[in-house]
Amino acid sequence: MPLLASILRSMLPSGTRVVVSGAAVRGVMGKSVEDLYAEQPHLRTVVDFIAQNVAGLPLKCYIRRSDSDRERDTTGTLPLLLRNPNPVMTGYDLIYQTLMEWCLYGRATWLVGRSSSSESGWEIRLIPTAWITSKDGSDGFSYDQLSFRPTDGAASTVSVPTSQCVMFCSYKPGEPANALSPVESLRQTLAEQMEAQEFRRGVWANAARITGYVARPAGVDWTDAGAKRFREDIKNNWGRGGSRSGGTPVLEDGMTYQPVEYNAREKDWAAGVQLSREDVAAAYHINPSVIWPGSGQTYASAKDNARSLYADTLMPLLTMIAQRVNKDLLPMIGAPAAEYVEFDIRAKLQGSFEEQASALQSAVGGPWMSREEARGLMNMPAEPAGDLIVPLNVLVGGLASPNDTAPKSGYVMEPWQPAEKGHYPACGCPSCASLKSGEAPDGLKASGHPADEDVSAYESALRAFYRRQRKSVLSRIGAKSAPARKGGEPAWWDAERWDRELAEDLMDSIMAGSERAAKSALEALGIDPALYDVPRTRNFLLALARSRAAQINAVTLAQLEAAVDGEVGEDAEGSTPEGVFDKAEGSRAAQQAQSLATAIAGWSVLEASRQCAPSTAMKTWNTTSSSPRASHRRMDGETVPIDSKFSNGADWPGDSTALPVEDVANCRCEVTVTIPD
Repeated sequence: MPLLASILRSMLPSGTRVVVSGAAVRGVMGKSVEDLYAEQPHLRTVVDFIAQNVAGLPLKCYIRRSDSDRERDTTGTLPLLLRNPNPVMTGYDLIYQTLMEWCLYGRATWLVGRSSSSESGWEIRLIPTAWITSKDGSDGFSYDQLSFRPTDGAASTVSVPTSQCVMFCSYKPGEPANALSPVESLRQTLAEQMEAQEFRRGVWANAARITGYVARPAGVDWTDAGAKRFREDIKNNWGRGGSRSGGTPVLEDGMTYQPVEYNAREKDWAAGVQLSREDVAAAYHINPSVIWPGSGQTYASAKDNARSLYADTLMPLLTMIAQRVNKDLLPMIGAPAAEYVEFDIRAKLQGSFEEQASALQSAVGGPWMSREEARGLMNMPAEPAGDLIVPLNVLVGGLASPNDTAPKSGYVMEPWQPAEKGHYPACGCPSCASLKSGEAPDGLKASGHPADEDVSAYESALRAFYRRQRKSVLSRIGAKSAPARKGGEPAWWDAERWDRELAEDLMDSIMAGSERAAKSALEALGIDPALYDVPRTRNFLLALARSRAAQINAVTLAQLEAAVDGEVGEDAEGSTPEGVFDKAEGSRAAQQAQSLATAIAGWSVLEASRQCAPSTAMKTWNTTSSSPRASHRRMDGETVPIDSKFSNGADWPGDSTALPVEDVANCRCEVTVTIPD
């Protein structure tokens, strides 16, 4: 027990028990919070509004790889649990009901336990605050145990340790372990509203259907019997429930009907309703016009109010929930130390799609979605060629801004620059004719040739990885009878681990090699290398590292399975698991390093040209090995514009996003970038 807690506990009498019964949480005029929520429309409107808007935000799980690298987790224990907290709730239900409890009682409690029937292996149950009968073992700051009675008719209570609970608690002066319901601050306002409701009901219940009175002239004799008969006639025929209610009575001689106008303004009923709305909204820090828009509200003010709602009003609640989940729930279920949850508030603050598109296009200076991403946005199936298309009439093609719709004044298309649909202007000049034949124009050139130091760095990283992988896999591979992992993966193999670790091992060398190749290319093209933006390339290179790591490990796994199953001849290299790793640390590491270095260098030269070179740049496919693939030999010398694809659909040699594995493995082809004279 912490020292401070033990000292405070020693100051309390032994066996101290603090009881807070559900019946003790009473609001206005002896009514419970549940009654007030059911009867007071303004309270219900505000509380529902808060809970619905918070629950409508995506609660996402991330794994922190570094200060600048986050990976979305959608398959781990935490996202599975938050998505399906228990058999009867969705993730929306859990957050919605949690906020409802907090807004009404100032407290919400999750009971967390293991569940063999759930996909995550855990379960969250929300304990209604009204069920809680006692909190035991208080040191002034917290409790050790909660007791609750699930239903009013339950014979006994259920006690659970607070170590199995995630508790969201508001502030109560002088009692850190307890909560103060926001409804308590509305006691006077709600009492006035209840009195006004009672008065209005009395008026409508007791008032005659004739909204006025009958006057008779002075001095006219009227016997008691006559007066009684008249009153009975009015009551039975034109009063409430009368057979002629709503009709026009026939008055006796001299009598007149004097109408009485009912004026709600004079009774201040309308003002009272407005005051109740404003007070309830103020108790929850909400601008009333967000929930009850006034007649003077404009579109601009409504838009600002909506943004303020999420940025100012709901942000403290979002932070409270996320931090409490990160602090208590994650360690409870054994989530990774680097994992955390966060509400995606950008889903509400990012504006309309048109506004987002305009802002992003201005920021990046070109297209910011691939065809594949756009098709996914429209719930359409993916297509193989899903790479970015950078039109030559956007920024790098002569426009002052990617939002411009026409070229700058005086802009003239050069004879070698491509026109629509990949065709070249039919000017008949030698340059145009050479381009039509696939030949690159003369000018400054830069080749994506890998440096020897890069090849050595990749080879060293691969061999170190294979040595580490050998120790782990061979120590487990003897248990062939062990059950397979989910998806048919052998029990002695952990694809997720090996892919992640290999990508991390290669990433530093990839970043250094890419920067070196890019700046070397810019020097050859006569462009200042300092213009090259290295951080801009990190995300793509990280994805490329992960892709290559997955391909390399897939080959290793296939060779190991073949060796374990005896499918390789005894005299062949790699006929045993040990032999597979011998081969991997030898020839495979060298071949993979050369192939990876060539691919990284090729992409880096293109990226440097796209960032810094004029749009007139061209790229050429060059074969360098003595025995290239037949398909690559046919492409030797093929030249296309810098932002176009080669005839095989690739952007550069070694483009694993467009080419199959067999076209990428051991490929030594290089790309040359040319800026025509």
